[in-house]
Amino acid sequence: MTAVQSAANDQHPADQQMPETIIPSITFETITFSDGTTIHLNPKDIIVFVGPNNAGKSEALRELSQHLFPQRTGVVVKSVKLRKTGNVEQLRAFLNLHAKKKDIQYQGYRINVDDRTLDRAWTHDIGPLQNLFCQQISTQSRIQDSNHASAINTIEHAPSHPIHMLFDDDKIEQRISDYFRRAFGKDLIVFRAGGNTWPLLVGERLVAQPGEHMYSKSYNERQLDAAVQLSLQGDGMRSFATVILHMLAPATPSILLLDEPEAFLHPPQARLLGEFIANERPPQAQLFISTHSPDVLQGLLSTASQHLRIIRIQRDGDVNRVKELDKEKTRRIAADPLMKFSSVMSGVFHQRVIICESDSDCMFYSSILDLPDVRGERQPDVLFIHAGGKQRMAALAESLCALGVNVDVIADIDILNDETILQNLITTLGGNWSEILAEARPLRLAIEQKKPWLDAGEVVKEIQKILRGVSTSGEFPKKLRSDVDAVFRKASPWEAIKAAGAAAIPPGQATQQYQRLQNLCKECGLWIVPVGELEGFCKSEGGHGPQWVQKIIESRDLAADGELAAARDFMSELYNKRPS
Repeated sequence: MTAVQSAANDQHPADQQMPETIIPSITFETITFSDGTTIHLNPKDIIVFVGPNNAGKSEALRELSQHLFPQRTGVVVKSVKLRKTGNVEQLRAFLNLHAKKKDIQYQGYRINVDDRTLDRAWTHDIGPLQNLFCQQISTQSRIQDSNHASAINTIEHAPSHPIHMLFDDDKIEQRISDYFRRAFGKDLIVFRAGGNTWPLLVGERLVAQPGEHMYSKSYNERQLDAAVQLSLQGDGMRSFATVILHMLAPATPSILLLDEPEAFLHPPQARLLGEFIANERPPQAQLFISTHSPDVLQGLLSTASQHLRIIRIQRDGDVNRVKELDKEKTRRIAADPLMKFSSVMSGVFHQRVIICESDSDCMFYSSILDLPDVRGERQPDVLFIHAGGKQRMAALAESLCALGVNVDVIADIDILNDETILQNLITTLGGNWSEILAEARPLRLAIEQKKPWLDAGEVVKEIQKILRGVSTSGEFPKKLRSDVDAVFRKASPWEAIKAAGAAAIPPGQATQQYQRLQNLCKECGLWIVPVGELEGFCKSEGGHGPQWVQKIIESRDLAADGELAAARDFMSELYNKRPS
């Protein structure tokens, strides 16, 4: 099967609109970036550029369009290799179908080609065909491009605006309107009786009454009363409409460059736009997207994991370093609801990510890092993500590390109690597991051989003391519930270590092993809480979890409180480590 046949058989809604033998296309076969990385691409890939601000994502899109001209080079994209499908006769047949030919000139929306130049342009210099095969939807034109179009004689003149492409195509108009309704709860309507202009209307699409049709004066007067021109609506509606117009109306582009599709949109609309892009991109098009939006990324992951390529760009001086997320990892994220809808994919847009066990941990450590004496003058480009426990920390870190994000993990000291979880984390973070195991295993044995603070009989006695005099009616007192929990936290050696921190580790060899282990873990980005757990940073304050964090943040001077000095030192050391 030829590449043309393959493109025509891909079950996309628009795939069978023309014979398979006349679908010419130009796509990128390889792209080489400034760090020397070369990415090999398939014709139907959806390539998403992610990364922190000023990394080179938007510049990469601009340079890709320039690389359609010979001998062009760029700062982010150094070189490309193009792939052509079809031949010049198929190109002529394609133009005859999608453009109007006047003398020797093919004209249409984004088409203005001299027939005499086709042979040379196709075989030697495709620069004159750039507008035909490559379309860039920039952020700058996003608001204006969905404004009304000037009316044209559709029989004699070629379309020059995407609205012209909708004038006699009810099916495409309906598909565009369906997505617009999902996003904003209203129809998007081509107003065909606008005289010198054809505007888009936002409102309810009316049903013609008996004796009316879409060009009836009465019908159009009623439609105008029931809707508002899109040009008078907010930037979000206009931007959303522009993207879907450009993606559904034109028939020609095989390279589509979309910069920041989320611009002007709220998160729900951005996610829907991601789904739309994945579902409705032109069937023959290779799509490149630059985005800062985890919502767009979620929308793409929901529907396009098969073709999706996630490439992270990060600037390192004059070099743009590139890493691609393995396709299998992309598919695993798309299939895992907890991964897909967590904040993990937001991490690809930040310089650094810190993974904590719980949301309250994230709140406390981020508030400490926000102190100028801890972070320095510059505001940190750091995202805190909670894993909902230790078990998923490695899974969250894996995808971020694969994309070159600098990842740190903060874990309570009892992570040393689970060798499997510890090994997964160390391996994911790139640490030397054999070195760490040599310290962790004997340390764990030394801790577990130490007598618990309380044995079973002592636990019973302590709980009986707490329950003495408790009324059997009404709600059980919250204070006593906390006291019972505190007893259980003293009932095992690991609970004792977690409550007291490193100070509870047996002295001598075990303490030396812990110190060596802690340093090895820090080297790969695993930071073991030295006071055992979060609450150990301020033991004079009662409570646990979110309640404890709320009291600390509201009632303590985080920058000067003496008890919180260890927390400030801990976060300062973590943040100011030399990134790997």
